[in-house]
Amino acid sequence: MNEIQPLMLDLVQQYLSEMVAGAKVTIDGIVYDKEIYHTSTKYGLRKYVKLSMEQGLVTRAALVDSHGRELYVKTMNYQKGVQGYVIAFPLQLEAKEVKVNA
Repeated sequence: MNEIQPLMLDLVQQYLSEMVAGAKVTIDGIVYDKEIYHTSTKYGLRKYVKLSMEQGLVTRAALVDSHGRELYVKTMNYQKGVQGYVIAFPLQLEAKEVKVNA
């Protein structure tokens, strides 16, 4: 039986975490560059983006790499008011066995 070892999953997760440089969030049709507010590995890798002062209809959020390439895109329909708002991006990895009939 072939099995991916936990070390490989940990290394790939670390690589993914380091690859994310920031986020782009669309509010009322305007794209805002946002920093990663928090990273957690408590329940799998998660990146968080915090919206503070911005107000309006949040329609899209994307994690980007250092070249601005989109890595993870969320479409949304959230009307943000004066209160803060945090967008979570779960980046969980798991190994699954795939059987191929030959």
